[in-house]
Amino acid sequence: MVLKTIWSYISFWYFQYTLVTSLYMLEPTERRIFNTILVAVLAMFFYTSCLFLPGHLMMMLHFVRYICGYDNSTHAVPQDS
Repeated sequence: MVLKTIWSYISFWYFQYTLVTSLYMLEPTERRIFNTILVAVLAMFFYTSCLFLPGHLMMMLHFVRYICGYDNSTHAVPQDS
């Protein structure tokens, strides 16, 4: 019973997805190609987000902390001896 409920829920949202994107007018092969390309693009988006976003967020955080005057990091500056 639970699996039937889950299946009907997923089927409903897939039906909504096909209606909103007008995929219901395509042939099954065309629909598969479109969905494959969409999944590939989303996978690349999430992969690059996980790969590059943390570094960019840290860079922005350091910049904001520097602008606001909260940056307490000391950079190696040569001292005259």
